[in-house]
Amino acid sequence: MSTDPIALDSPAVVPRANVAVRSRFYLGMTLVMTAIVLTGFMPTLFGRSMFNVPKMPGYLYLHGMVLAAWFALLITQAALVGKGRLATHRRTGWAALVFLVVIPLMGMGAQLAMPDRFRAAGVDLAPYVELIQTIFWLNLFSASQFLGFVGAAVWLRKRSESHKRLMLFGSIAIILPAAARLSRWPIFGNTASDFSQPSSTGADVFFALGVMVLLIGSIIAHDLVTTRRLHRVTVIGTVILVGMALLVPVIANSDGGKAIVWALS
Repeated sequence: MSTDPIALDSPAVVPRANVAVRSRFYLGMTLVMTAIVLTGFMPTLFGRSMFNVPKMPGYLYLHGMVLAAWFALLITQAALVGKGRLATHRRTGWAALVFLVVIPLMGMGAQLAMPDRFRAAGVDLAPYVELIQTIFWLNLFSASQFLGFVGAAVWLRKRSESHKRLMLFGSIAIILPAAARLSRWPIFGNTASDFSQPSSTGADVFFALGVMVLLIGSIIAHDLVTTRRLHRVTVIGTVILVGMALLVPVIANSDGGKAIVWALS
């Protein structure tokens, strides 16, 4: 057995207990991410009748429902694997190709319309200029990463250890908008009455990146506990996501980055 601390998919026999732990882990991760999406978008989408939020354009409803459908697919796929129904898992997995196109397009469409939504609501853009620029680049990188990770997962669908991790990293890439909205719950210090607007604490980006780090950390810990080494996809995925987080502020605050945002928005 190789002692290489960075592992590829291996044909080696894996103890049955570890297989069970892995199945529960991937299902658990999908459930946690789904809970983040439902909680983050609860005030503005799933439970908006209970909160003080303005009317929302129809395309945002569709965007939210598509995102929810993606995580519902992830739960279904993880549950099918856990039950050993691999043939059904493979058949339903082709639905990922639809999301591969729709999610990046809808995500960037919603992002580009953000300044106009603020203006239509009578919100002064001045305090949010830097936030809008940062979120634009976060979402652009996220859409690109989702496309890359999930596309690779489909391509490597027969290499289960790589496939599962790529699906997780692709999903982490697009969970940032929902994670950012967690900061708008009053329990985290937000005093704004309108849940559709950024948190009064200015912690939207901090929450998004914090959730990303926690989710990535969970994958790293899982690798080390179950195999005592990091899978190559875990290393590559971590470098890409963390690299994006470090690069976004640099681009967002550059003259060129600002110009692109406001030329397109």
